[in-house]
Amino acid sequence: MASNKAKELLWPTDSNILVRFVFLYVGQGLSTIILIRNKDTYKSLIADINLDAENGGINVPVLMSDLLEESNLDVFINTHPHDDHLKGIIELSDEININEVWHSGHKPGKKYDDAYRDLMIVVDKVKKQGGNERKLKGSKEEQLIGEAKYYILSPAKYVTDDISDEDADTRYRRIHEQCAVLKFGMNKIWGILPGDADRDAFEKHITNYHRERLVSAVLAASHHGSRTFFRYKEEDEPCLDSLNTINPDYVIISAPQKSESKYGHPDDDAVEFYQDKVGKQNVLHTGENRYSYICDIYDDGSYSGVFDDKGELAESYPIDENKRRTPPTIITHTRVDDRGMGGI
Repeated sequence: MASNKAKELLWPTDSNILVRFVFLYVGQGLSTIILIRNKDTYKSLIADINLDAENGGINVPVLMSDLLEESNLDVFINTHPHDDHLKGIIELSDEININEVWHSGHKPGKKYDDAYRDLMIVVDKVKKQGGNERKLKGSKEEQLIGEAKYYILSPAKYVTDDISDEDADTRYRRIHEQCAVLKFGMNKIWGILPGDADRDAFEKHITNYHRERLVSAVLAASHHGSRTFFRYKEEDEPCLDSLNTINPDYVIISAPQKSESKYGHPDDDAVEFYQDKVGKQNVLHTGENRYSYICDIYDDGSYSGVFDDKGELAESYPIDENKRRTPPTIITHTRVDDRGMGGI
């Protein structure tokens, strides 16, 4: 029997695990698996997706097919419709059935809407199969999914409305300001996923409004370790208030090696800010060794810290453009309220 490395490495075997985060190595992009305990099984979510063969990124659709086997993906979350957060969404929907799609609701101008068109193709497919589309809106309300909790911290509706009439180039630049930001966990232990949300997103909209809700043990570094979380030019005075408010123990940077990144990610000054906050040993860069990183939150309110897969997932799930699996049989979805996803 062929080895199922995804199931072996990623599916929780300790029933005390309430939430498992898996920060995948996907090259110049982002993709995070969230598994949330739900009675005797786990709900499956994946935030963003990217396929980057050039930089040896993981084949996320095939990995998820192995991980879920005959089960559906409960939720696909898109923080914003840029290519490096949506490349592979069609392939994912061909490999596995998706019950719900959550997204920021932002519509880029036609000049930049290839990724958005792919997202809408998948949304239409999911809805035709009886699943759901959800446009995310920031709220102070704590919500329940499975046995864990989550917050949608962004986008604020007025931010989405403000940029809806701008020209395509301006909307593309400002899409990071209204990027979806979510956190999952319980009590005082949370993982926060800011996508590519930038300094304006946090300074103008998120930090003051959600200050008492931002504290999180694990932070996925915004925008692949870009300085835009702190400042837009290296000579600008940095704003560290949002990082200090989140007050993480660990920071995970999703990017290839700096020499491989066409954008030069991660920025050296951003890495230094993160290291000053959490210590050099707790800033973990997926591209440094092509590692994926895992963090478990337990039901007693403790957590595992962050550990790595030694690069096994990148080795086991290379992207092969010539190899495609047979699309799955369409499975009729149960409506969201009947699946116990309270608060949605």
